[in-house]
Amino acid sequence: MKIKKFTCINCGAPKVNEYKSPYIMCDYCGSFTDIDYTLGLDTWNESPERTQEYVQKKFYYINEIEKALKKNDKVKYKQQQIAYWDFYYKTYPAYLPPSVDSPEKYTAYIELCGESSTEYGFDPKWQDYGKEQEKLQHGLTYYTHNGETKVEATGFFKLADFFIDMTKEGMRVFYSDPKYALMNDVFPEKVHLKMKLSMFVQVWLPYLKDEEQQKLLDKSGFNMQYVDIERPKGREGECEHCKSDIYIPEGSYKVFCEKCRKTTKVQQTFKCMSCGGENSVPEYPAKPIDCEFCGVENRLIKALFG
Repeated sequence: MKIKKFTCINCGAPKVNEYKSPYIMCDYCGSFTDIDYTLGLDTWNESPERTQEYVQKKFYYINEIEKALKKNDKVKYKQQQIAYWDFYYKTYPAYLPPSVDSPEKYTAYIELCGESSTEYGFDPKWQDYGKEQEKLQHGLTYYTHNGETKVEATGFFKLADFFIDMTKEGMRVFYSDPKYALMNDVFPEKVHLKMKLSMFVQVWLPYLKDEEQQKLLDKSGFNMQYVDIERPKGREGECEHCKSDIYIPEGSYKVFCEKCRKTTKVQQTFKCMSCGGENSVPEYPAKPIDCEFCGVENRLIKALFG
């Protein structure tokens, strides 16, 4: 079969099952690991009416947010940000990270979106960064090449370098802040960074010549490709939530169901590699876990894909 080449950022396992939503989930440890923007764009375009309604309502929220910013009203600003993100994910549920898999996590995640947006909106440093990015973008020069609009490379790569550095710095600051700890499990830093860079690459790639395209892909680390893979050993199974058929690769602990967007636990327990004691499989199998009997650190999937 032919699928996009995705590798889990936590356990290193390859993506095995066909995916049907923009977010890619690991078939071995159940981790949220990547994003496919082709499917994301398909989701956006599947209902023009819904998109038009979204754009109109978004304009309302932007106005309310800008009013609060001008009044230096952080409370109102955050309230409107929370209302917007709740509206966004309820309009496009396929864009909600699958790791937000309970009402409690959803509430905490939306609150976090509002808090982080407010912090960014009132921080002069990040506002200055935004203005500098706009300045570099407005200074770009365009020309026609073989009937296509292209961007002059020197100016563009100044913008690209600035954007990539700014984005990486922003991610480091954001994920090092304890109050955003939830994001490390809900929306891992590596996935979040890849998403931001992916958006930039997808927008600008058509405006570059072939050799310049490759330079951007190399610089950003975003170079998706389709490959043929051989399905590994495994067995047919059933989703524990919706009872749909799923393929369970040999050695997996949690498998994501594309129909109901929930994970099925394949193995409930594991034996400690040191004392042999039987432990419960943790919520995140790709992370190291200490044996509850002898305290030795076990890496459940490291031996397979490390």
